[in-house]
Amino acid sequence: MEAGMEAECLESPAAVVETPAAERLETPAVVVEIAAAAAGMETAAAVSQVAVDPVVADDHAVVADDHAVITVDDGVGGGLEQPSTPKPKPSPSLVDTNCKELLKPVVGMTFDTLTNVENFYKSYAHKVGFSVRVGQHKKQNEEILFKWYCCSREGYRQETVKKVSDENRKKRKSPNMMETRCGCEAHIVVKLGSDKKYRISSMVEEHSHGFVSPDKRHLLRSNRTINERTKSTLFSCHKASIGTSQAYRLLHVSEGGFENVGCTKRDLQNYFSDLRKKIKDADAQMFVAQLERKKEVNHAFFYDFMVDEQGRLVRVFWADATCRKNYSFFGDVISVDATYTTNEYNMKFVPFTGVNHHLQSVFLGAAFLVDEKIESYVWLLETFLKAMGGVAPHLITTDEDASMMAAIAQILPDTAHRFCMWHIMEKVPEKVGPSIRNDENFWERLNKCVWETENSDDFVSQWNSIITDYGLMGNDWFSSRFAIRESWIPVYFLDIPLAGMLRTTSRSESANSFFNRFIHRKLSFVEFWLRFDTALECQRQEELKADNASLHSTPKLMTPWAMEKQCSGIYTHEVFSKFQSQLIVARDHCIIQGFSDSEDRKVVTISSQSGKERVVEMNKSNMFGRCSCKYYESYGIPCRHIIQVLRTEKQNEMPLVYIMKRWEKKCKRELLFDDEGNLLDEKSKDPMEVTMRKKISDSRNMFEDLIQMAKNSEQGMDYLFSSLSNLVEPLQKITPAATNNKHDEYESFLGSTIPNEVKIHPPTDVKSKGRSKRTRKSKETKAPSKRKCGKCKQVGTHDARNCPNNVVG
Repeated sequence: MEAGMEAECLESPAAVVETPAAERLETPAVVVEIAAAAAGMETAAAVSQVAVDPVVADDHAVVADDHAVITVDDGVGGGLEQPSTPKPKPSPSLVDTNCKELLKPVVGMTFDTLTNVENFYKSYAHKVGFSVRVGQHKKQNEEILFKWYCCSREGYRQETVKKVSDENRKKRKSPNMMETRCGCEAHIVVKLGSDKKYRISSMVEEHSHGFVSPDKRHLLRSNRTINERTKSTLFSCHKASIGTSQAYRLLHVSEGGFENVGCTKRDLQNYFSDLRKKIKDADAQMFVAQLERKKEVNHAFFYDFMVDEQGRLVRVFWADATCRKNYSFFGDVISVDATYTTNEYNMKFVPFTGVNHHLQSVFLGAAFLVDEKIESYVWLLETFLKAMGGVAPHLITTDEDASMMAAIAQILPDTAHRFCMWHIMEKVPEKVGPSIRNDENFWERLNKCVWETENSDDFVSQWNSIITDYGLMGNDWFSSRFAIRESWIPVYFLDIPLAGMLRTTSRSESANSFFNRFIHRKLSFVEFWLRFDTALECQRQEELKADNASLHSTPKLMTPWAMEKQCSGIYTHEVFSKFQSQLIVARDHCIIQGFSDSEDRKVVTISSQSGKERVVEMNKSNMFGRCSCKYYESYGIPCRHIIQVLRTEKQNEMPLVYIMKRWEKKCKRELLFDDEGNLLDEKSKDPMEVTMRKKISDSRNMFEDLIQMAKNSEQGMDYLFSSLSNLVEPLQKITPAATNNKHDEYESFLGSTIPNEVKIHPPTDVKSKGRSKRTRKSKETKAPSKRKCGKCKQVGTHDARNCPNNVVG
């Protein structure tokens, strides 16, 4: 049918056009043959049925005039209830008889399966412009004998009568439900014949309403389905920490329009919402089961958990083999951040973070805690030490939490404890007024005071000067920060090995950015795990890329010194870059001012571009020296002053005593085992699984290449589509399609079974003192909105209730 004719039939007036049954029976055989082939019918059977069957296909099937209620003798449909409550009928309308004859249902058509029936009638309905609802059926011996398909606007919704008990319940706002039913009688009825095929036994073609225009047909309820591509995209997006709305937007763009997605955003949201409902009660148990599966695959995976008297999960910690291995090499300085509230139970996500040989943040383990009590942190630190073979870190940084401080003092008495500077400095903007907050000179002086002072006297002098100049003497927050200065100001822990690695705010910002990629206040445990697992793979991929660059490329040398070339082959690129900058300054700006020599020691005074003099004490026996700048102690890299002294002592190469193993390119080559003899390394993936994933990826890429090749030619796209269609049947013979239901799809996505019996329950929403502790940056703080006061008529941040012109009393 041409486009104009199709549009005309869709917009046909609501007039009764009765088509005699005899006319329908005179449909040419070739028309029925084509329609039958399109719908999966047996052509010969369909033609013969149309040729010989009377107007009513079955003597026992009668269509009631009042409301298309079908009664069937011989027990086939005797128990079928009325589809809906009869109401006065609107004026009926009929699809134009010339409209899509090839797709019209005809009494007597036969189908192999009910699936073919449903597909055929829906295809017809969507071309015409109405939605289909699957109605009642009659079963006997697990075989459907009789089934009814109707227009979605059939019947009327029953009015629900409120029970007395309902009035006492908590009132909830119910959505404004629109009435979609109008008593339409259009339907078809199919009956199972003796040949085990389904035949249309009766039908009503007339509709009592208008039809949906072509541009809105994709919104018809029965025309919407969440196909496999949509599900795959949705699940992949959630693993990549992309929400459902963004996943739908991606589908809209990639599919070339909303009409090609196959569903609405609400459909997709409901689909994923059903998943969350299914796992709601079993969430905690499934999370623990995920951890147990990890341990079964690799015995070096460590986890532990605790439940309360009611069986609710209150504490859980985990660290995989790579975490434990990384701690063995990089566990000297770690950071613990307990300021993340990441799931729907308001539990605290507490990650342990270190610094690897590429100066990247590296994940060392994590926990969920239901509260921030001392006993919770004591359990956490004890469990962490157990996972790490009882080896405590040299330095640990945390936020300002009294419970954490008490737990560290109890469990890690020999570990230096410092507060995270990033958390403290992030709070400064909200602790000062707008004039100070926007003063660049204030920030310059404060940063210099905090970061660049080299002794405690210098810090105290500069701090007091800032407090006085900006009138902050009465500021309680600044006073309390000064009182605990030894716990967060860098000058007070210059002697702690490698403390400088955690001095910069960029380190904490990097870790914060990483964890914020996959945390969310409304995530369940299993949703969190899927996102976390993906994010962790991304972090480790960055380390792999850095390893590859350091091992298979050479940095550019800036001097002819053998020392520089030597260190370029030992250090990773990131560490060598810092060493090289020290070496260049040593060459260009460091001048020896004097020295004193003894039998086993040499003391050298050096000046540099900063104007400050540094003193290096060198041991002559092993050429190991210490400088007053403390750079080597803070970062584990020789400073410019030590380098200059070594040069004057004719040391062409760097003594190996200065080379820290944690900065070497090959520092992780050593095999490590835990206390139980398990190798601390990730197990290699199953070769079969790797091969299959590769084939899937290659197939997708090839298919995309074919689409790009054919998309500019209608003939090319037709050929591609027909070729793909021809693959379906032979492929089904090789691998029969599995009939997965929603439950199976959810379990496949989660990678675990949804249990029927739950023993470990999710915790309740416990309000911990750290709730929403993540503070906003000053630039994120919203300025007060301005409005016009109804009293003074001035534009400002007040209104008539708090107007300054109000007279008190």
